[in-house]
Parts: sequence; structure tokens; C-alpha cells
Amino acid sequence: MLNIVDPTICSWGTATYLILSENLIGSFQYYAHFLPSISGLIIAIFVLRANVRNKAAQALLFTTVMFAIWCFLDLIIWASERSDVIMFVWSTLIYFELLMYVGAFYFIYAFFNKSFPPFKVELGIFVMFLPLILFGHTKLNLVNFDFTNCLRYATEGPLWQYYVYGFEFLFVGLILLLTIAEVRLKRRERRETILVAAGILLFLLSFSIGNIIGSFYGDWESGQIGLFGMPIFVAFLGYILVRYQTFKIKLLATEALMAGQLILLCSLLLVRSIENAQIIAVGTILFFSVLGTLLIKSVRSEVTQREEIEKLATNLESTNERLRIVDQQKSEFVSIASHQLRSPLTAIRGYTSMILDGNYGPAPEKMTEVLGRIHESAKLMAFSIEDFLNVSRIESGNMKYTYTDFNLREQAEHIVDDLRPEATRSGLLLLFKSDMRGQGIVHADISKTQQILHNLINNSLKYTQKGSITVFVYDDIGRKQLFVNVIDTGIGMSPETINDLFQKFSRAKNANSVNINGTGLGLFVAREMARAMGGDITCSSAGEQRGSTFVLTLPLVS
Repeated sequence: MLNIVDPTICSWGTATYLILSENLIGSFQYYAHFLPSISGLIIAIFVLRANVRNKAAQALLFTTVMFAIWCFLDLIIWASERSDVIMFVWSTLIYFELLMYVGAFYFIYAFFNKSFPPFKVELGIFVMFLPLILFGHTKLNLVNFDFTNCLRYATEGPLWQYYVYGFEFLFVGLILLLTIAEVRLKRRERRETILVAAGILLFLLSFSIGNIIGSFYGDWESGQIGLFGMPIFVAFLGYILVRYQTFKIKLLATEALMAGQLILLCSLLLVRSIENAQIIAVGTILFFSVLGTLLIKSVRSEVTQREEIEKLATNLESTNERLRIVDQQKSEFVSIASHQLRSPLTAIRGYTSMILDGNYGPAPEKMTEVLGRIHESAKLMAFSIEDFLNVSRIESGNMKYTYTDFNLREQAEHIVDDLRPEATRSGLLLLFKSDMRGQGIVHADISKTQQILHNLINNSLKYTQKGSITVFVYDDIGRKQLFVNVIDTGIGMSPETINDLFQKFSRAKNANSVNINGTGLGLFVAREMARAMGGDITCSSAGEQRGSTFVLTLPLVS
């Protein structure tokens, strides 16, 4: 369309660089467009810098870019004196305006769900855009340019006045429904959800209402106030970034807000009218008063929390020291008590053994049975006390090791021979096998190693009701390790039990059904000893009632 109105008649200034024009210098328009668009871009860029792969951050930047483009195009309309330019730019606004609402919907959806909407929703949005693609260049969008006055306005068609605003309020409704659903799901703090949703809804509603005022009442200057929904949204978003560390960019959010403040103050230089400057100053004071109050409240809350954390840390340090002293006293008590108990138990075992052996003459048959039970109980108690003593030594660092070179295969075979009669009395088969490529010499404490093997084999004997226990010794020359596998057909264990098996006072859940005796310390002591000698003990099982395999590993002598 050609410009058929003489600009001099209406005192229209000529636009340079598209947006610089005497039509706008000193007016409210630059401030109304630059502040919202730049403040939104700044916060969105800072958010995306810290969260490049975050879907909500990507949607936020898209939304603010669409809004910034819309503001730039709208400034061209206000600045230009050419009707053809105004008509062309005005007709393209419709696409960026709706894309801005789509971006806001994507932002809220991704903020709540950490992903973009499913394909069906995206397809529905594309279908809604089809009328714009098909009729955006027709009179359904813009009917004509109004030459009856000097206001440089276009007459909007039904595509603007009904379809676009319906489209916008539909997305406002969808965002509201998503927010209600998120509040009910309680996946994040309720206040954070409401603040984000309130910010984006205030932005969209103020933008739509401002445009509706212009479209239906022709008061486009008053409609520009609707653009300030973006700084309001930025204020809400900035607050939750600082208060809730949303997107984890607390420091960057503060920097972004400071940059926004600087731009806001500098934009006052574009206003010449004292009346407009007063209005802007009042708005600026109100804006920063609210934002400053929120930020101060957030910082004050953080300082209070930090002081409480420091107090808790001090109290925790003091408590830990007291616990360390109590734990040391406990270990000393266990050690002393165990030593005091071991002496009388040794005497009980010695005298009952001598009586049973007939050193004091033949004992009555009824007494023999009772003495046998006493002797067995004293032996079990002595083993338990020895476990407590070993735990005390390990925790206090007083466990002593005497290292020598010895043949572990031979030691394992001797121990199997010693324990075979006990296995036979229980109806079990105790086997020894080996597959050695080297001599099987290890450098370790021989008595501790014997104790470990006794512990592992006795453990299998206690929890195997029928079947066999196989002790299999083999070496790995390349890795310089020797392995002793104790394989049984006993009660087995679940994976959960295996994870806790080597902890102090830990026993398998099904252990009491087979053997009620046991402190849950033997395997803990055995593994600690093995690790102290440069080895380890591991366990595996195919499941309950499917047997277990314990593996002792010690380093071979080079």
C-alpha cells in the first residue's frame, strides 16, 4: 500500500533506523517498550546460561525473545510515518504475539514437569496456528489503514479481535489448570508454584488487556501500560530465583536484577516530558520498593538460616566430641569387662573338662550330662567374649599383627581336618579341594588367618542343616592373590542381607530359625582382620535356601 497522506499535514516525523523518530522522542513509548523487553531478556539469558539443557529455561528465553521482537515491531509502528510499513509490521505482530503465549505455556509446563508437552498437545497447537498461516495476509487480519485522522492506526479484522484474544485467554486458562494440578500434586513448595504461575499470568493478562483496550477503544497509549506485565513477571521470577534457588542461579539472578535496575534508570533519559517522568518515577519507586522488600526479606531469612546453621555446627562439633569420648569409654568398658569375664570362664572350662576326663574320678552319669552342657555353654560364651575383645581392639587401633610367611593351603587343609568330626556329628560332609599353580605362600599373621578360617567354616556349619561344606583353595599368579572359598548348601541369603552382613551385630534374617547362638560380630571381625592384612572377605548367594559362598583373599608372597 502506498503512503497517500502528506506527513507534514499531520506533523509526522520521519523515522530513522526504523524506531528513532520525532514522533516518539520524549514520550512514554521508548520507556514502555525498552524496559519490559530488555529486563525479560536479561533474566532469561542469565537463567539459560546456568541451565542450558533445562527445558523451562529454554522456553523462558523463547517467550522473552518473542516479546522483545513484538516490542521492537510495535515501536516501528509508533515511529514510522509510512502507512505501508505500518500495515506490514502490524500484520506480522499477530504471529509473535501468539508465539509468546505458546512460549509461556511451554515454560509453565516444563517448569512443573521438566519436559515439553507431549506430541498430541504440540500437534493441537499447530492446528490452532493454521488459521493464522492461511488468513494472516488477508483482510481478516487488517481491514485497512485509517486515513480519517492523523493517529496512524490500522483497522483490525476479526482474526485479531476474536480469534487471537480467544487464543490468548485459552492459554491463560491452560496455565491456570496446570498450576492447580501442580499445587494438588505437591511436587514442590506450594508458594514457589503460586509465585511463578502468578507472575506469568499477570504478565499475559496485562498484555492482553492492554491490547484489548487499544483494539476495542482505540486508546493505544493507555494500552501500553499492559507491557509492564513483563517487569512484574521478572520481579516474581527474580524473587523465587533468590528465595528458592530455582534453576540454581542465585548469584546470577542477583546480577541480572541489578542490570535490570540500571537499564530502568537509564531509560529515564529518553523521557523529556516532566509529567511522563513523574509517572515513570512513581512507577519505578513502587517497583523497586516491592522488589527490594522481597529481596531484603529473602537475604534476612538466609542470614538467619546461616546463623542457625553455624550454631548447629558448633553444637554438633561439641556433641561429636562427647560422643567420641563416650565411644572410647564404651570400648574401654567392653575391653575391661571382657577380660574380667574371660578368666573365670577359662577356669570353668578347665575344671569341667578335667571332671569329664575323669581326673577326679568317675563322675555320675547324670552329672556328666550336666557338666557337658556347662562346658559347651562356657565355650560359646568364651567365643563371644573373644569377639567383643577383638571388636574393642579393632576400634581402638590396638589389634596387633605378627607377620610371617606360611603356606595358606596347608593351614586350610589342617583346619578342615580338625573340624571334620564336628561336621560328621551334624550329618554334614566337609570337603577340601585345591587348584594351586604356585606354592601358596602368603605374608600374614598365621594365628589371625587361622581364626578367620575357623570363623568362616564354623559359620557354614552353624547355618547348613544338610548337604556339604566345601573349602576350595586356589591362586591367581598374575594378580598375586590367593583365594579360599567356603561353599555351603545352607540357608543362603537375600541381596539385602548380604549388604549388611559384615556390619557389627548383623545377622541374616533367617539365621535364628537355624541357630539362635551368635553375636553378629564374627564376620565383622574376620573381614577387618583380613583387610588389615591386605586382603578381604566377600560373600555371595543365589538366594535364601540356596547356599552361600564366602571368599577370603590374601596377597601372595612375590
